Amino acid sequence: MRNLNPQSVITGLFFLMVGISSALPAQDTLTLDFCYQQVDETYPLARQKELLSKSSELREKNITKNWLPQVNINGNASLQSDVTSISLDLPTGFPQIRVPSPARDQYKLTLDVNQAVYEGNATRYQKRLEDYNLRSDQKNLQVQLYQLKEQINQFYFSILLFQKNEALLVSSKDVIEAKLKEVKSSVENGTQLASNADALEVQILLLDQQIAGIKADRSATLKMLSEIISKPVSEQAILAIPKVTIGNYTFENKRFENEFYDIQQQKTDVLKNLVTTKWNPKFFAFGELGYGRPGFNMLSNDFTSFWMFGGKLTWNIWNWNQNKNEKKVYDIQKDLIQTQKESFDKNTRIAAEKNLAEIVKLADMLLKDDQIINLRTKITKTASSQMDNGVITSSDYVNRMNEEIQAKQNMELHKIQLIKAKIAYLFTTGKL
Repeated sequence: MRNLNPQSVITGLFFLMVGISSALPAQDTLTLDFCYQQVDETYPLARQKELLSKSSELREKNITKNWLPQVNINGNASLQSDVTSISLDLPTGFPQIRVPSPARDQYKLTLDVNQAVYEGNATRYQKRLEDYNLRSDQKNLQVQLYQLKEQINQFYFSILLFQKNEALLVSSKDVIEAKLKEVKSSVENGTQLASNADALEVQILLLDQQIAGIKADRSATLKMLSEIISKPVSEQAILAIPKVTIGNYTFENKRFENEFYDIQQQKTDVLKNLVTTKWNPKFFAFGELGYGRPGFNMLSNDFTSFWMFGGKLTWNIWNWNQNKNEKKVYDIQKDLIQTQKESFDKNTRIAAEKNLAEIVKLADMLLKDDQIINLRTKITKTASSQMDNGVITSSDYVNRMNEEIQAKQNMELHKIQLIKAKIAYLFTTGKL
């Protein structure tokens, strides 16, 4: 037999263990926080963050260009039925003066330049309005993404409940299978009827049926959760039970909707300032460079170049209270937004009170659940002993076992519901 090097043996065993461990399927653990993070980063709506910023940046650049000179090329050609003519009748003996008349066909090509010198602060407030539009759109996007968390909660806690119930049913099946082995042995010895074993086998089949149903529901809900977080979730994934801590239950509304309403109200103030700019005087510098017939000398029929530079003042000093009425409209709009904000705050407070009532109710039910399970477990143990001694049938034992399973399912349900109620409270108040 060939001698083996101890070091090579150890090395070989090491790589063998690594190969085995790498071949084993890793069991994923999914957390609720990870699901929230995935939605914020990968949901299609999330891509709007960058798109909104880019579009706003382009609009602001266009607004800034209000200060750049506006350059236009204008041209026209015309033929008119008559032109101005001057007839001078001088006394006999005086030399006759001929005043030429302009041609009936006229042509003009001009380059016109207008430069805003003072435009009543309109550009300044347009840029402010664009900033509030961007902030409003971004906050509205946050609201929509935040509301997706409610869907995630529904999927996540449903899967958690399926997970718990499946484990509970599998455990119960193991107990009944062990009991079935004992009963079959007793049947073979003639101490129990075969019907007792049949009843236990039927219960096992029913449990298999329930487990299969739970697995199917869990699989479907996992697919829905996978779709909303844009990440594949394996069938073997284990969902971690969230640890929820609520510091205090003093109501405080921190929802994004409140900030959205505040931005909308501030936006109405900017719109009112923008109305004021319509009344402000505006001053422009202009220049015109052209070529045509006639030029500025209307009595010349020659094609010639011409130019003109100057300034222009416009000031609408009276517009029949249109600006005043428009500002009143924005004041009313601001009040409307305030009523929406107050209504939302009231509805949020009502929802939070409902969440708190649910938390208190479930906490009380859990205390009772613990007592019920203890009693149901004792009853099932007694029924098991009674069945072994022939006092009751296996059907009676199965009924007691089902009652114990139901009690445990109720407790798991209430545990999950309590965590969900706490998270619902945090979601409602915007603290999630």
